[in-house]
Amino acid sequence: MTNQFCWLVLLALSALSGRTLAAHPAAEVTNQEIRDAILSLVHSYNQLDNKLERHEQRERAHAEQVKKSLILVQKNLRALEPLPGMIGRMESRTGEIETALLQHGTQIAKFNQQQVEVSQTLEGILNWLTNNAQTLESRNSNGAGRDEDEESVGSKLDEVTATVRELRRELAELKSDRDATEDVNRQLLKETEKLVNSKLSSADEIISKMEEKLSQFYLTSPVIATQNVDFEERVLKQLANLSNTVAESATARPNENVQAAATSASLPDKQFIQGLVNETLDAINDMRLEVLTASDKSFTKTATRIKENNEVLQTSVDEILKTLTEELTTAEAFHNTAKEQFVSMNETMAQLSVFVLKAGDNILDAKRGIDYGIMQITREIGDVVKENSGSLNATVTKRFDEIGETILDNHNGALANLSSKIETEISQVWRQIGIMYQEISSSKQALDRLQEQTETYVNGTLNTMDSMEGKVSLITNRMTEVDSNLNYLLGRLSMVTQEFNQIKLGLGKALDEIKGSFAEVHNRVRGPGPHRISSDEVEDVPSLDSAP
Repeated sequence: MTNQFCWLVLLALSALSGRTLAAHPAAEVTNQEIRDAILSLVHSYNQLDNKLERHEQRERAHAEQVKKSLILVQKNLRALEPLPGMIGRMESRTGEIETALLQHGTQIAKFNQQQVEVSQTLEGILNWLTNNAQTLESRNSNGAGRDEDEESVGSKLDEVTATVRELRRELAELKSDRDATEDVNRQLLKETEKLVNSKLSSADEIISKMEEKLSQFYLTSPVIATQNVDFEERVLKQLANLSNTVAESATARPNENVQAAATSASLPDKQFIQGLVNETLDAINDMRLEVLTASDKSFTKTATRIKENNEVLQTSVDEILKTLTEELTTAEAFHNTAKEQFVSMNETMAQLSVFVLKAGDNILDAKRGIDYGIMQITREIGDVVKENSGSLNATVTKRFDEIGETILDNHNGALANLSSKIETEISQVWRQIGIMYQEISSSKQALDRLQEQTETYVNGTLNTMDSMEGKVSLITNRMTEVDSNLNYLLGRLSMVTQEFNQIKLGLGKALDEIKGSFAEVHNRVRGPGPHRISSDEVEDVPSLDSAP
């Protein structure tokens, strides 16, 4: 771009110089003026180039700042991307905790209801046992009414068996309720473990307290013995057998009376009938005595067994009540601690929800601020770029106008005098060309003379060679003569050698002279010219006027 600009400037200068030469042919321009004009042009171009470079550097720095700010904004946005997922997970966890708390509340309500029902059933059993104990003691004290009590023994025994069965059923229900409470406690422990996994701050303390309460509950809770079941089954069997014997003894009397009447009606003999009646009466009396003795024995046995059973039941009921009271106290304490812990947990969850809401609001505010900052930065960048581009275009156009005006003002005179300066320089060049022509013509004459000398030297050398050839022919003739007369040849041989030596010496001298002349010519002519020519060698030198 800079080279194109320089070429355009030079073309403009050449066009302006042509116009100025056409307009002012007589104006003179010096080399100093041309140099000053070129230096001013270069200086203005360098200033403009420096300004453009500074402006580009500012634009690059501004672009780098904008790029860094955009990268920072993108990093902040990437850092804020996992926040919605975290908030969603926290909301899901809080929902699970709320559902677990609601389920635990319903389970605690069921447990309390079952405890109330168990306590009511136990109170009813105790009331019934106390009432039956008083009636049994009163019946034992009244020995006269045994005959009337015989009919009610079976019903009472049935009632006792029914009550024992009811007690067993209530104990089984109590055991099932206890198992249900244990399941509820295990479920509560699992839920507390889930709360621990959710990384709540107060979960460790809650778990430690709940484990202590559960351990106390498991340690203090009694285990129902299985031996009482066997004992109760034996008691029930004995009572059932006793009731069967009493029922059989009660039903045996009317059957025997009917049989006696039938036999008395059927027999004709009165004595036989009387004896049979006496026998039957004796048998009936014996049977009555046996029944009375058996009933007395069974009544005493049943009374003692009922007392023993009442004592055992009283002790077992006392133990059950004691354990139930202990369990109720521990359960109530556990319920209170769990309630307090759930209240504190609800408070912490409320605080956590408030904190999450505040964090979400802060995140939204930060996002809005970041978006507003990005929009403001982009708008400011666009405004700055627009302002700078307008000012840059204005300054560039203004500077180019100023450069054009300065070029036109500063170089009009210089370009007007450029043609005259070129003419003077060309005249000096033509003068130098004339001098060079004279030197070339003198060198040409010297080369011509050198060529003539070399030709003369070559001709002389050829002559000497011809003479040597003639002498060699003479030598050959003489050799033929030597063949004819060897002695004469040997006499002449010394003369031939002398002559040959003389020829060799002459030839060497001639060759040395030729070599010296060639060396002298070579030393004189070492280049294209100009060469100094002595006055003896110069015959005629053309003048400048005769030059073409």
